[in-house]
Amino acid sequence: MEKLISVVGLTSSGKSSLGIELASSFNGEIVSADSRQVYKGLDWCSGKVTSEELEMVKHHLIDICELGTQFTLFDFQKLAYESIEDIISRGKVPFMVGGTGLYSRSVVEGYNLTEDKPDAELREKLSNYSLDELLEICREKNIDTSGEQTCRRLIRLIEKSSKQSENCPRYDVLQIGIKWEREEIYERIKVRLEVRMPNMIKEIKGLVESGVDREFLMTLGLEAKYVLMYLENKFSSYEEFFEELFKEERHFAKRQNTWYNKEKSVIWLDGNDDVISKAKEIVSEFLNK
Repeated sequence: MEKLISVVGLTSSGKSSLGIELASSFNGEIVSADSRQVYKGLDWCSGKVTSEELEMVKHHLIDICELGTQFTLFDFQKLAYESIEDIISRGKVPFMVGGTGLYSRSVVEGYNLTEDKPDAELREKLSNYSLDELLEICREKNIDTSGEQTCRRLIRLIEKSSKQSENCPRYDVLQIGIKWEREEIYERIKVRLEVRMPNMIKEIKGLVESGVDREFLMTLGLEAKYVLMYLENKFSSYEEFFEELFKEERHFAKRQNTWYNKEKSVIWLDGNDDVISKAKEIVSEFLNK
């Protein structure tokens, strides 16, 4: 089996920077496993790497969709496989970095997915369930529920899960993650929000003015949703808006942590250690074995 390195971790953990360092050191290219970074024009609110970083290492599956276009797990896996095979065919090492836990797992574990067509009968049945009941179904099926939790979104996740058959992994995968203590990751999230906020507000305002559908913007993660609500004067002050978003980001990180705790194959590195050096040692050993 060909080899693939997957870099995972909580939001603001530093996985993008680590992925770039590793890909630069091992003649690699990066496949983004992020459900929002596929969209053109959603840069700050999706946490895309900078143009300078894109010049350092070639990235795949970034800016491949127009805003308003549906992009599914099936779409991601298909394009990820194509990108990985292309990287390998040119004698380079594929690194998958992200982001969206279900996306990376679909490749790591080799989900057998069918074309993502609506299942009207299942949707009608699930429409009678409450949010808590849908969350319990997701927990039983080990479905990643990180991100916004609405009945509509959870029904879609359950629907996707029901279409999977027996997994068929295509690659020998090394998974590396960065771990921080809870208060440390919360502080990193807060600093990241403070730094990016002016550009996030400017970005969403521009998208609204350009005619991007409001309901679609509301589905593009916490940052886009809350900035849009702030622009619509749904908060009494900037301070209230920031605190509410920060609170939701902390809850999101907790859900991510629950998800990743089930990933037994991930080698977790302490964020306070020399992560880059340790990760390079692990990757070198993996590639040479």
